[in-house]
Amino acid sequence: MWNTIKSFFLHLLIVCLLTLFTQVGGIIWLLCLPLFYFFFKGIKSKRKRRLAKLLSFSAIYLLFTIFLIPPLAKWQCGRVPLPIWSNPNLKPHSVFYYCILNHHYVRPEMKTTAENVAKKLFIKNPGTVLCYLDANFPFINGYPLEPHFSHRDGKKLDVALHWQKINNGESIFGTPGFLGYGVCAEPLSGEIDMEPECKGQGNWWRSLEKNTAELFYNKKKYLFDEQTSAEMIRLFANEKNVRKILLEPHLKQRLGFGKNNKIRFQGCRAARHDDHVHVQL
Repeated sequence: MWNTIKSFFLHLLIVCLLTLFTQVGGIIWLLCLPLFYFFFKGIKSKRKRRLAKLLSFSAIYLLFTIFLIPPLAKWQCGRVPLPIWSNPNLKPHSVFYYCILNHHYVRPEMKTTAENVAKKLFIKNPGTVLCYLDANFPFINGYPLEPHFSHRDGKKLDVALHWQKINNGESIFGTPGFLGYGVCAEPLSGEIDMEPECKGQGNWWRSLEKNTAELFYNKKKYLFDEQTSAEMIRLFANEKNVRKILLEPHLKQRLGFGKNNKIRFQGCRAARHDDHVHVQL
């Protein structure tokens, strides 16, 4: 009886985590349970049985992700995946986190917009690649992609700012951070700094990603590429489909967008936006 209860809660935990991070993984895990029972119950070794379950689930999950989810997402709510390898000018910061976990779905208009900007940015700055971060899950309008407040309708996309190595001025792909978030172009002396005001309102989580990212990279080795980042933001702002761009006030002023009404402060309740740009149709 106790083993049955433990098994139930273990599967429940797995389903919850897979649903949180992938939206569809929990359902796929439930579909795999009969397979686990009928095909692997004869394996006496717990280690081998667990390995067999993990490998079989991973294979089935990949098959769903590659072949089944894209057409279903397009049919269910008109969302399409952003390119992974097919467009050399537009790539994810992490294929596993953003694509295998299904965070890279958008409406076709957003995909076209991102590809247009990536192409124009490459022409203006040869060799530059537009690096995308979180977009949306594949299914259900209104279903959130945590921890984002608004990534729930296929109209939102986060893109990385641009960085260089200090020692040689070489541009890097994406940011020095592990997942792209948390590497902040912080306010300079005399610039608007929203951090004290937002923390004063009790929003302690604003810099959580920044503080976490700094544990895994040396910020003294990298320099914020203002010119390329400003050009990227300008290209997005010039796209007719783009309705809103979220950016910290100090970067809006520093990069020369003070009079651009499309570019706005996201508010204190959301995470910082001096490590990435939020683009919204």
